[in-house]
Amino acid sequence: MPSLRSVLDPGCVAVNVAAVDKQAALATLVDMIAASGTTRDGAGLLQAVLDREALAPTGIGSECAIPHAQTDSVAETRMAALRLATPLDFGAPDGSPARLVFLIVGPKDSAAQHLRLLSRLARVLSDDDIRSRLLDVPDSGAFVETLFSTDPPPSACA
Repeated sequence: MPSLRSVLDPGCVAVNVAAVDKQAALATLVDMIAASGTTRDGAGLLQAVLDREALAPTGIGSECAIPHAQTDSVAETRMAALRLATPLDFGAPDGSPARLVFLIVGPKDSAAQHLRLLSRLARVLSDDDIRSRLLDVPDSGAFVETLFSTDPPPSACA
């Protein structure tokens, strides 16, 4: 199971972000991924994310969304996260607009890892206590610390 620590650069997290719409939120997430050096083609990455978003909504409910894309614009699986100042509609089945938005991107040949990471993150976000803490922490450092606290301890039999 992939750890969140292995795919999330703490510099790719921001809290209380003002975004006027879903596309602006996605662009902010892609900009953070690009600034981390994960892609040299930010425009291509954003287009891949928007194209995937157009296929089906990525809101999972309970004020959370997990947009994602597999594209040749990135060489490895990475994640970025926002806590929005004002919730935005990501088409969640429960109708709740999202305040917590996590972008997962990976290369086209990473379907298995991509699905495992999506599943892992969805399980983390289904925990009422963790989700509440992510919605309330004061800054991005505490946000990252809360997320990383959900990673399993390293195996002694590595």
